[in-house]
Amino acid sequence: MYLIESWIINFDAQMLAQTLFHGISVLLLFYILSKLLLNPVRELLQKRKDGIAKEYSFIKDEKKKATELEKEYKEKLANINKEADEILDNARKKALLKESEIIKSADDEAARLISRANLEIEREKEKAKDEIKNEIIEVAKILASKFVASSIDKSTSDKLLDETLESIGEETWLS
Repeated sequence: MYLIESWIINFDAQMLAQTLFHGISVLLLFYILSKLLLNPVRELLQKRKDGIAKEYSFIKDEKKKATELEKEYKEKLANINKEADEILDNARKKALLKESEIIKSADDEAARLISRANLEIEREKEKAKDEIKNEIIEVAKILASKFVASSIDKSTSDKLLDETLESIGEETWLS
């Protein structure tokens, strides 16, 4: 009895039952995880395998087509000089026609742009004239209000004119 009690781990019935229960639960957990995780991984691998097989067959078909095209092109190379001369003549004719169309189109576009620019310049001139008129009117209003507000004599009017011009600034008149 002394030997059994002196052990560090007591092997009693409860410990054996718990160990058996833990072992069964671990096995059950492995089984459930294998069903939940391994099956999707297997399906993914199978899809990948099927995709690779499909690509391999596609490549095989494309290689066969390429071989057939190579044979076709080798046959066409014998008559290529004649066809090349015909193609070059047609291309030259088309290029000359296209060149004249492009030049005409560019000339038309340039004329439109020039007329549009001239109209825009005229609008800007009118706008600048209107802005200058408005500035002059504003200056006249300011001067008139200052002249009316004070008694007018020569020195006072000169002084008010100088003050107004300084308050407006030279940049307004220069721009």
